[in-house]
Amino acid sequence: MQIDTHEIWQQLLTFMREYDELIEVIMFILAFAESIIFASVFVPSSVIFVAVGALEGAANGPLVTIIIAGALGALAGDIVSFAIGVRLRDKLPDMWPLTKYPGLLTKTREQFDRWGVWAIVASKLLGPLRPILPMLAGASYMSWSVFIPASALSSIIWSALLLAPAYYGLQLFIHTTS
Repeated sequence: MQIDTHEIWQQLLTFMREYDELIEVIMFILAFAESIIFASVFVPSSVIFVAVGALEGAANGPLVTIIIAGALGALAGDIVSFAIGVRLRDKLPDMWPLTKYPGLLTKTREQFDRWGVWAIVASKLLGPLRPILPMLAGASYMSWSVFIPASALSSIIWSALLLAPAYYGLQLFIHTTS
């Protein structure tokens, strides 16, 4: 049995065009799942996020709206993770996996004091730390007024860096091979 990749490709593009009003919602949900502590382990959001961005480019959909939707989802996930850190800050040192790393919260607090906003921005670009650092920031007494703008900036950068290359890369590939 031979798989007709051209047919599958056309079906995916048709789906993207027919349900384009859902793309922003999907991007928000994927970015939220990628950024919230615990959920990111179970949802392969980054791969799907990039794939949807590439397909949206191939379907000539709008790039800016999916970047914004992704950034808002990431920000929402960060806020939830930060709030979990604030709420559990006294209990976190006694919870797994932090029991294995007793000095981690102290070191994290020191890094936030040293790097401030830039620690949050950089953490968004470091895959495994993406959902964890907002929780640690909340547990480390970072203020909401510092965290939210830093998370918003990092979420915009993260969303654009993931989506724009996929969006334009597949679009360029399609137009050069057609």
